[in-house]
Amino acid sequence: MKKEHWDEKEIELFLKKAPKVTDHRSKDEVFNRLKDDGAFNEDPPHIQQNNQKGIRWTPLFVSIASIFIIVLISAQFIGNNESVTMQNETFDIQTPETEENMTMSAKEDASTQNERSMINSFTTEAQPEQTLVYENELADNTLLEIGLAGDDAESVPVSILIPNEVVAEKTGTENPSKLELYNTFSPLLDEQSLGFNEYHPYKGELREEGNTLVHILPEGHQYDAGTASLSNYLGSLVDTFSDAYTEVQIENISGKPIYFDHIGDVNEPFLLNDENAQYNYFMYQMRNGAVYLSPNFRMSFTNVEEAIKNMTVEANDIYRTVILPGVYLKVEDAQSVVTITFEEPLNLENYEPAQAMRMIEGLIMTAASFDKQVKFENIVQEQWGGFDFTKPVEKPIAANRIHYEFQ
Repeated sequence: MKKEHWDEKEIELFLKKAPKVTDHRSKDEVFNRLKDDGAFNEDPPHIQQNNQKGIRWTPLFVSIASIFIIVLISAQFIGNNESVTMQNETFDIQTPETEENMTMSAKEDASTQNERSMINSFTTEAQPEQTLVYENELADNTLLEIGLAGDDAESVPVSILIPNEVVAEKTGTENPSKLELYNTFSPLLDEQSLGFNEYHPYKGELREEGNTLVHILPEGHQYDAGTASLSNYLGSLVDTFSDAYTEVQIENISGKPIYFDHIGDVNEPFLLNDENAQYNYFMYQMRNGAVYLSPNFRMSFTNVEEAIKNMTVEANDIYRTVILPGVYLKVEDAQSVVTITFEEPLNLENYEPAQAMRMIEGLIMTAASFDKQVKFENIVQEQWGGFDFTKPVEKPIAANRIHYEFQ
């Protein structure tokens, strides 16, 4: 048994196993006997031979010595054990030095917890990124708007800001027309890498005639293969060219009005930015998880109040409302500004940031579709997500900004 493993019970058991020595003689008898044997003489005591008769004292001395050794060892062990106990008690009580160390350790732990708390706070409360495009962003960039083919045969409006130097390098001019911009960059856009279907550039030929865009379609173009195909085609024309042209004249290769199987001859130009392009905006989620603002199957409205009221309705399985659950609002249309008042104080921090941003931007884009700004009332935060709610929000010029670098 190792010394460091002894405890009081084991010591007690060990001592009980020690040999028991008893002697009934008086002290005088023992002293006289030792004296007669010369134990107190200066010369060493006579060592008796094994064949001598009489009392053998060596076992007695060995037994007594053993007892003393055991007692000494036990005392040393108990002393060491008490010393360890005292050290532990001293540690528990803490000297000034250990208190300081413990305080520093506690401070470090608190600092670590604060850092973790700050990280968690930043993760959960980080401001969401805006996805709308505003006029002031065009100082160093050129806006490419394009309608991409989503998973449900409907066009999704997407915006890409291209640095002006890249535009000049690719197009050969610093101020390209909308059609020149499209003809240059649409073939370079990898739509599948963005999660969309390959759709651009359009089949056939495109040319400008003032504010009219002419699209000459070849035979077998398949844009009228079904009602969904035709809806996607016409929607993509609006999403791509409505900011630059008022209408699209669609012709066949003979220069005659195009014939679509589902609507017949298209004798009139297709209007790009009239009342038929006044939309409200819903949430559209791709199969890859990406979320965009998009018109609800190109449903149009004559006034902004009606359009915003319709946004509170969960229309279908493809387009979902951006209005947050439990949120109710009132709309007042006054000339160029639409005032949207929330019936209860709206604390945007109570909602998932991206969802709150989609509601704010969806309302802003819906008003912009009617060429109006929005003034929000009864929002708890005066500043949030880059918006200043103390005044009308700036009118955006495009939705669903994505970051894409053309090679």
